[in-house]
Amino acid sequence: MPRTVAVVGGGISGLAACYHLARGPGAPKVVLLEGSARLGGWLQSTRTEDGAVFEHGPRGVRPAGAAGRDTLRMVMLGGAWFTQSFGDPAAAVPAVLLGRARGAVRAQLGLEAAPSRAIVKVHQACIPQYTLGHWQRTESISRYVTERRLPLSLVGASYGGVSVNDCIASAKVAASRILGPSC
Repeated sequence: MPRTVAVVGGGISGLAACYHLARGPGAPKVVLLEGSARLGGWLQSTRTEDGAVFEHGPRGVRPAGAAGRDTLRMVMLGGAWFTQSFGDPAAAVPAVLLGRARGAVRAQLGLEAAPSRAIVKVHQACIPQYTLGHWQRTESISRYVTERRLPLSLVGASYGGVSVNDCIASAKVAASRILGPSC
């Protein structure tokens, strides 16, 4: 009888885990459990009335090639220092945040041109804020799971990196623990 693997959460990590688990001969039956009405977790696209598409999530997305007219530049300001830099997040002034973001793009990427469109949103607690001792806690959890040989893997932005690449990589590692290195 083939094994069944349950993947809890249909964000980028869960979807990547399903992909890697369902590949190849002898792949287990994969069951995806998602509590919301849509897949993708933090990742989603927003289309404005004039047709511009903005990608939201851990990283911005742009077409291949040089930065140009169709390039999305996502600047994330905040973390633990947001309040000291901008004050109360609920009272943050969008024009101030946009100015700071444009300054960061200019300083870090050398891009001077103003964006043709901009969306400024303040999302409180939207990115895991790793606190002091985070890595020790996740290593302790991993040791516990390993020592007790629990059929469990923890993947996703809350555990080993917040970027899409981190999420996909941790899902692939978890899948290869189940299937073996051929995944």
